[in-house]
Amino acid sequence: MAKTWPASFVVALWLIGPAVTVRAVSPLVTDDADTVPPGQLQINSDFTFARARSTTLYSIPINPVAGLLPSLELGAIFGYQWRDGSGSFPTTNDADDLTDLTIAPKLRLWQGLEDKLKFSARIDLKLPIASDRHGLGTGNSDIGVVGIATYTIGKTSLDFNAGYYAIDISRADFDDDRWFVGQTIRQMLNEKWTLFAEVFAFLPNTRAGGHANWYFSGGPQWSVRENVSFCALVGSAVGHKSPDLTGTLEVTLTF
Repeated sequence: MAKTWPASFVVALWLIGPAVTVRAVSPLVTDDADTVPPGQLQINSDFTFARARSTTLYSIPINPVAGLLPSLELGAIFGYQWRDGSGSFPTTNDADDLTDLTIAPKLRLWQGLEDKLKFSARIDLKLPIASDRHGLGTGNSDIGVVGIATYTIGKTSLDFNAGYYAIDISRADFDDDRWFVGQTIRQMLNEKWTLFAEVFAFLPNTRAGGHANWYFSGGPQWSVRENVSFCALVGSAVGHKSPDLTGTLEVTLTF
Protein backbone atom coordinates (compact mmCIF):
# COMPACT_ATOMS: atom_id res chain seq x y z
CA MET A 1 0.00 0.00 0.00
CA ALA A 2 1.26 3.49 -0.85
CA LYS A 3 2.35 5.74 1.94
CA THR A 4 0.05 8.69 2.52
CA TRP A 5 1.23 12.25 2.19
CA PRO A 6 1.98 14.06 5.47
CA ALA A 7 -1.18 15.66 6.88
CA SER A 8 0.14 19.20 6.56
CA PHE A 9 1.20 18.56 2.95
CA VAL A 10 -2.24 17.17 2.02
CA VAL A 11 -3.98 20.17 3.56
CA ALA A 12 -1.60 22.52 1.77
CA LEU A 13 -2.21 20.89 -1.61
CA TRP A 14 -5.96 20.93 -0.99
CA LEU A 15 -5.79 24.69 -0.58
CA ILE A 16 -3.07 25.58 -3.10
CA GLY A 17 -5.03 24.39 -6.10
CA PRO A 18 -8.64 25.12 -5.20
CA ALA A 19 -8.54 28.33 -3.19
CA VAL A 20 -11.99 29.85 -3.52
CA THR A 21 -11.45 33.46 -4.46
CA VAL A 22 -13.00 36.05 -6.72
CA ARG A 23 -11.36 37.06 -9.97
CA ALA A 24 -9.23 39.79 -8.42
CA VAL A 25 -6.95 37.39 -6.52
CA SER A 26 -7.56 33.91 -7.85
CA PRO A 27 -5.56 31.61 -7.76
CA LEU A 28 -3.93 32.84 -4.55
CA VAL A 29 -4.56 30.79 -1.43
CA THR A 30 -5.11 33.96 0.61
CA ASP A 31 -8.59 35.22 -0.25
CA ASP A 32 -9.89 38.77 -0.58
CA ALA A 33 -13.05 40.13 1.04
CA ASP A 34 -15.01 40.80 -2.16
CA THR A 35 -17.77 38.49 -3.40
CA VAL A 36 -18.98 37.66 -6.88
CA PRO A 37 -21.93 39.95 -7.79
CA PRO A 38 -25.41 38.35 -7.64
CA GLY A 39 -26.42 36.56 -10.82
CA GLN A 40 -22.82 36.32 -12.03
CA LEU A 41 -20.87 33.08 -12.50
CA GLN A 42 -17.10 32.93 -12.36
CA ILE A 43 -15.16 29.84 -13.40
CA ASN A 44 -11.51 29.40 -12.45
CA SER A 45 -9.72 26.56 -14.23
CA ASP A 46 -6.19 25.72 -13.07
CA PHE A 47 -3.24 23.53 -13.78
CA THR A 48 -1.22 23.17 -10.57
CA PHE A 49 1.79 21.21 -9.39
CA ALA A 50 3.66 20.70 -6.14
CA ARG A 51 7.05 18.96 -6.05
CA ALA A 52 8.61 17.41 -2.97
CA ARG A 53 12.09 16.02 -3.65
CA SER A 54 11.55 13.57 -6.54
CA THR A 55 7.76 13.28 -6.27
CA THR A 56 5.38 15.67 -8.03
CA LEU A 57 1.63 16.00 -7.62
CA TYR A 58 -0.30 17.56 -10.53
CA SER A 59 -3.93 18.62 -10.47
CA ILE A 60 -6.54 20.29 -12.66
CA PRO A 61 -9.17 21.76 -10.33
CA ILE A 62 -12.30 23.50 -11.62
CA ASN A 63 -13.68 26.23 -9.37
CA PRO A 64 -17.13 27.66 -10.23
CA VAL A 65 -18.23 30.55 -8.00
CA ALA A 66 -21.77 31.91 -8.18
CA GLY A 67 -23.00 35.20 -6.77
CA LEU A 68 -26.20 34.53 -4.82
CA LEU A 69 -26.79 37.82 -2.99
CA PRO A 70 -25.00 41.19 -2.94
CA SER A 71 -22.89 39.93 -0.02
CA LEU A 72 -22.98 36.15 -0.52
CA GLU A 73 -21.27 33.79 -2.97
CA LEU A 74 -21.08 30.02 -3.20
CA GLY A 75 -18.04 28.22 -4.58
CA ALA A 76 -17.17 24.60 -5.27
CA ILE A 77 -13.89 22.91 -6.20
CA PHE A 78 -13.48 19.55 -7.92
CA GLY A 79 -11.13 18.08 -10.49
CA TYR A 80 -8.53 15.47 -11.29
CA GLN A 81 -5.02 14.78 -9.96
CA TRP A 82 -2.10 12.50 -10.65
CA ARG A 83 1.22 11.79 -8.95
CA ASP A 84 4.60 11.05 -10.50
CA GLY A 85 6.67 9.42 -7.79
CA SER A 86 10.24 8.44 -8.60
CA GLY A 87 11.81 8.65 -5.16
CA SER A 88 11.25 7.64 -1.55
CA PHE A 89 9.34 10.69 -0.35
CA PRO A 90 6.48 10.83 0.24
CA THR A 91 5.74 7.73 -1.86
CA THR A 92 7.32 5.74 -4.67
CA ASN A 93 4.02 4.88 -6.39
CA ASP A 94 2.41 6.69 -9.33
CA ALA A 95 -1.32 7.17 -8.98
CA ASP A 96 -4.22 9.22 -10.32
CA ASP A 97 -7.75 9.93 -9.13
CA LEU A 98 -10.41 12.57 -8.66
CA THR A 99 -9.68 15.35 -6.20
CA ASP A 100 -11.71 15.88 -3.06
CA LEU A 101 -14.80 18.07 -3.35
CA THR A 102 -14.79 21.37 -1.49
CA ILE A 103 -17.88 23.52 -0.87
CA ALA A 104 -17.12 27.10 0.18
CA PRO A 105 -19.70 29.84 0.83
CA LYS A 106 -18.35 33.34 1.54
CA LEU A 107 -20.24 36.19 3.20
CA ARG A 108 -19.15 39.82 3.15
CA LEU A 109 -19.75 41.16 6.66
CA TRP A 110 -18.84 44.86 6.50
CA GLN A 111 -17.30 47.53 4.31
CA GLY A 112 -16.46 51.14 5.04
CA LEU A 113 -13.95 53.96 4.69
CA GLU A 114 -15.36 54.63 1.21
CA ASP A 115 -15.10 50.89 0.43
CA LYS A 116 -11.37 50.85 1.15
CA LEU A 117 -11.76 48.38 4.03
CA LYS A 118 -13.83 45.19 3.83
CA PHE A 119 -14.36 42.16 6.07
CA SER A 120 -15.71 38.74 5.09
CA ALA A 121 -15.93 35.19 6.41
CA ARG A 122 -15.67 31.91 4.48
CA ILE A 123 -16.43 28.29 5.35
CA ASP A 124 -14.52 25.48 3.59
CA LEU A 125 -16.09 22.02 3.76
CA LYS A 126 -13.96 19.27 2.21
CA LEU A 127 -15.71 16.02 1.30
CA PRO A 128 -13.46 12.95 0.86
CA ILE A 129 -13.57 11.75 -2.75
CA ALA A 130 -9.84 11.39 -3.48
CA SER A 131 -8.25 8.01 -2.80
CA ASP A 132 -6.60 7.79 0.60
CA ARG A 133 -5.42 4.25 -0.28
CA HIS A 134 -3.17 5.71 -2.97
CA GLY A 135 -2.10 8.64 -0.83
CA LEU A 136 -4.02 11.26 -2.84
CA GLY A 137 -6.33 12.27 0.00
CA THR A 138 -6.92 11.73 3.69
CA GLY A 139 -10.27 9.95 3.42
CA ASN A 140 -11.72 12.34 5.99
CA SER A 141 -14.14 15.24 5.96
CA ASP A 142 -12.53 18.51 7.07
CA ILE A 143 -13.99 21.93 7.76
CA GLY A 144 -12.40 25.35 8.06
CA VAL A 145 -13.53 28.85 8.98
CA VAL A 146 -11.54 31.81 7.63
CA GLY A 147 -11.79 35.50 8.47
CA ILE A 148 -10.80 37.85 5.63
CA ALA A 149 -9.83 41.53 5.57
CA THR A 150 -8.97 43.62 2.51
CA TYR A 151 -7.63 47.16 2.51
CA THR A 152 -7.19 49.08 -0.75
CA ILE A 153 -5.38 52.34 -1.24
CA GLY A 154 -4.91 53.59 -4.77
CA LYS A 155 -3.73 50.71 -6.97
CA THR A 156 -2.47 48.65 -4.03
CA SER A 157 -4.57 46.09 -2.14
CA LEU A 158 -3.61 44.16 0.99
CA ASP A 159 -5.43 40.96 1.97
CA PHE A 160 -5.12 39.27 5.35
CA ASN A 161 -6.60 35.89 6.31
CA ALA A 162 -6.76 34.03 9.60
CA GLY A 163 -8.56 30.73 10.02
CA TYR A 164 -8.85 27.35 11.70
CA TYR A 165 -9.15 23.96 9.96
CA ALA A 166 -10.60 21.00 11.83
CA ILE A 167 -9.06 17.88 10.29
CA ASP A 168 -11.30 14.77 10.32
CA ILE A 169 -14.47 16.14 11.89
CA SER A 170 -15.76 12.61 12.55
CA ARG A 171 -13.65 12.33 15.70
CA ALA A 172 -12.95 14.62 18.64
CA ASP A 173 -9.19 14.76 18.20
CA PHE A 174 -7.64 18.19 17.75
CA ASP A 175 -4.00 17.15 17.33
CA ASP A 176 -4.03 17.31 13.52
CA ASP A 177 -6.00 20.55 13.31
CA ARG A 178 -4.32 23.52 11.65
CA TRP A 179 -4.34 27.28 12.00
CA PHE A 180 -4.00 29.25 8.80
CA VAL A 181 -2.63 32.78 8.30
CA GLY A 182 -2.05 34.50 4.98
CA GLN A 183 -0.98 37.90 3.66
CA THR A 184 -0.94 39.16 0.08
CA ILE A 185 -0.12 42.37 -1.72
CA ARG A 186 -1.72 43.09 -5.10
CA GLN A 187 -0.25 45.89 -7.19
CA MET A 188 -2.18 47.01 -10.26
CA LEU A 189 0.25 48.23 -12.92
CA ASN A 190 -2.38 49.22 -15.49
CA GLU A 191 -5.77 48.03 -16.77
CA LYS A 192 -4.23 44.81 -18.14
CA TRP A 193 -1.54 43.77 -15.66
CA THR A 194 -1.48 43.14 -11.91
CA LEU A 195 1.35 41.70 -9.80
CA PHE A 196 0.70 39.34 -6.86
CA ALA A 197 2.91 38.40 -3.92
CA GLU A 198 1.81 36.08 -1.14
CA VAL A 199 2.98 34.41 2.04
CA PHE A 200 0.84 32.01 4.08
CA ALA A 201 1.38 29.42 6.77
CA PHE A 202 -0.14 26.31 8.29
CA LEU A 203 0.48 26.16 12.01
CA PRO A 204 -0.17 23.00 14.06
CA ASN A 205 -2.82 23.22 16.74
CA THR A 206 -0.72 21.11 19.13
CA ARG A 207 2.87 19.93 19.30
CA ALA A 208 1.69 16.43 18.47
CA GLY A 209 0.15 17.76 15.24
CA GLY A 210 3.45 18.29 13.45
CA HIS A 211 5.39 21.31 12.31
CA ALA A 212 4.71 24.76 10.90
CA ASN A 213 4.94 25.19 7.13
CA TRP A 214 5.40 28.54 5.38
CA TYR A 215 4.62 29.06 1.70
CA PHE A 216 5.66 31.85 -0.67
CA SER A 217 4.44 32.59 -4.20
CA GLY A 218 4.09 35.38 -6.69
CA GLY A 219 3.42 36.21 -10.30
CA PRO A 220 1.46 38.31 -12.80
CA GLN A 221 -2.18 38.41 -13.86
CA TRP A 222 -3.12 39.48 -17.37
CA SER A 223 -6.66 40.70 -18.01
CA VAL A 224 -7.24 39.91 -21.68
CA ARG A 225 -10.68 41.47 -21.57
CA GLU A 226 -13.24 42.33 -18.91
CA ASN A 227 -14.40 38.72 -18.48
CA VAL A 228 -11.21 36.79 -19.29
CA SER A 229 -7.91 36.73 -17.40
CA PHE A 230 -4.80 34.57 -17.12
CA CYS A 231 -2.54 34.17 -14.09
CA ALA A 232 0.77 32.41 -13.41
CA LEU A 233 2.24 31.80 -9.95
CA VAL A 234 5.51 30.19 -8.87
CA GLY A 235 6.37 29.47 -5.27
CA SER A 236 8.21 27.44 -2.67
CA ALA A 237 7.93 26.58 1.00
CA VAL A 238 9.92 26.04 4.15
CA GLY A 239 9.13 23.61 6.92
CA HIS A 240 9.18 19.91 7.65
CA LYS A 241 8.24 17.86 4.53
CA SER A 242 6.97 20.93 2.68
CA PRO A 243 7.04 21.09 -1.15
CA ASP A 244 10.20 22.44 -2.76
CA LEU A 245 8.41 24.04 -5.71
CA THR A 246 4.80 24.93 -6.48
CA GLY A 247 3.23 26.44 -9.55
CA THR A 248 -0.16 27.41 -10.95
CA LEU A 249 -1.47 28.45 -14.35
CA GLU A 250 -5.05 29.69 -14.40
CA VAL A 251 -7.67 30.99 -16.77
CA THR A 252 -10.69 32.79 -15.31
CA LEU A 253 -13.97 33.32 -17.16
CA THR A 254 -16.83 35.47 -15.92
CA PHE A 255 -20.42 35.20 -17.21
